[in-house]
Amino acid sequence: MRVSDADRERTIEHLKYAYGEGRLTVDEFEERVAAALAGKTRSDLETLLEDLLMPMAGPPPPVPMARPRPGPPPLPWMLDRPPARPFEALRPGRERGWSAVAHWSGFCAPVVGPYLIRRTVGSRSKFVRANASSALNFQLTCLFSFVLTPILALFGNIAGGLLISAMFTAIAVFAILGGARAAGGDVMRYPISMRVVK
Repeated sequence: MRVSDADRERTIEHLKYAYGEGRLTVDEFEERVAAALAGKTRSDLETLLEDLLMPMAGPPPPVPMARPRPGPPPLPWMLDRPPARPFEALRPGRERGWSAVAHWSGFCAPVVGPYLIRRTVGSRSKFVRANASSALNFQLTCLFSFVLTPILALFGNIAGGLLISAMFTAIAVFAILGGARAAGGDVMRYPISMRVVK
């Protein structure tokens, strides 16, 4: 009875299993595989398996699999995050918008607002970084000037009040001008500002 390619493949699988158990040498395995590929009848294939005491019918026994080595323990959920993608360059409209926000953030989050914008969005745009640094320097200067407020009050109620109100007005006006210039595509250089951050 002639055999098909599937019978030859099944015989070769039996031979692989026997070789994996060490019941065949390398030379014997290669000879029997070559004979299985050249076999034409069922008896040709059965003679290859006679001394192995393995029946031809049915699939070969499962090949023992090597147990995988344990890998490193999984990361905690807060550290198991996908890798960050590289930042994309900001469009000019977004650059001007973030720059204006850096100047205007002094009204609701002085010092903190431009600092956060400088550290996050500023790493993606030199224009935003320059405006945020300028706004941060100005707001730090204003913060230091508030220390002088009790000294200004020594000039008297009227003079001290006028100086303090003039200081607050200047801060508000410069912040609005800085945001407007940034929205127009320019970097605001404050006339009275310490260069704390470059």
